[in-house]
Amino acid sequence: MSEWYRFEPQDTLFFRGAEPAVMGESHSASFNFPPPPQTMAGALRTAVLVQNDIGFRDYKNGTCRAEILAAIGKAGEESPFGILGPFFQTGDDIWLPCPYTWFAEKEKIKGLSDGEVRIPIIQSKPVQTGGVKLKTSSGGKLLWVRENNLESLGGYWVVLKNFNDKHIEKRICGENAFFVREPHTGLAMDYGAQRRTARKHHLYSFVHARLREDVKLVFGVSSALPLQKTGVLKLGAEQRFGKYEKMQAFELPKGSSELFMALSLVEGNDDANKACVATGKIRYLGGWDMNRAFHKEMKGFFPAGTVFNQEIKEQSIQL
Repeated sequence: MSEWYRFEPQDTLFFRGAEPAVMGESHSASFNFPPPPQTMAGALRTAVLVQNDIGFRDYKNGTCRAEILAAIGKAGEESPFGILGPFFQTGDDIWLPCPYTWFAEKEKIKGLSDGEVRIPIIQSKPVQTGGVKLKTSSGGKLLWVRENNLESLGGYWVVLKNFNDKHIEKRICGENAFFVREPHTGLAMDYGAQRRTARKHHLYSFVHARLREDVKLVFGVSSALPLQKTGVLKLGAEQRFGKYEKMQAFELPKGSSELFMALSLVEGNDDANKACVATGKIRYLGGWDMNRAFHKEMKGFFPAGTVFNQEIKEQSIQL
């Protein structure tokens, strides 16, 4: 059973993409939003240390209390708890990622740029092969949509209470309904001779995300953490922060098909690669390892909404 939290940032949030910003060659990079679950997990682990008066050196040396290590894991190891989401919340509505096996007419999808739209959903179905065995890279269980001028709804968002609604029409939103992109440009720094001065002729521009009015982030944690009910989380680059609060748990959709949809980014390991049925653009993430004070290894991740033919840990729901 997951514990659920609501997060409201104080200002913009910045989660840069994987592209290197090389002096004289590149001066910008893409951004990731909503924040990756690994980032949320790292922020929660830090919050646990701060709220329990544990220094990072003690944590790194493993000399803090055993119950803290059991809850958040040892320094340098993967988090022992999983993250569901993050999702968006507007008013009383929670928005989940749409499965990449949902399709709609291209003309209707165009309206998503202006906000929420009620769209008739066409779901891909197993191909009837009439007993003929097909050998493909995705196995023998093939899915197909037999219509014209369709586009996948993967990458869009559907309201939770409408997810398993038997009606064909569903409330769908694009990401522009939840946040805006803000370009931020700053000076490059020169650390030569132990001085932090502005480097001449070098500017860097990155994209920040600002949630729209009354929009919040919602995420689940797969196990209980020694955290206060309300507090502050520091997220992403530039140590952007905001207020979190524990919220009432809610039920996620439960289907009965043989397919499972990822609610968060899923690492592209062997098991996930073999089980993947429908997905979007792969996202590459690295980050900073505070334990080693060095960059993390770059890994590829399937986006939220990816559909698999088997359950992927606690990160997925049955369709």
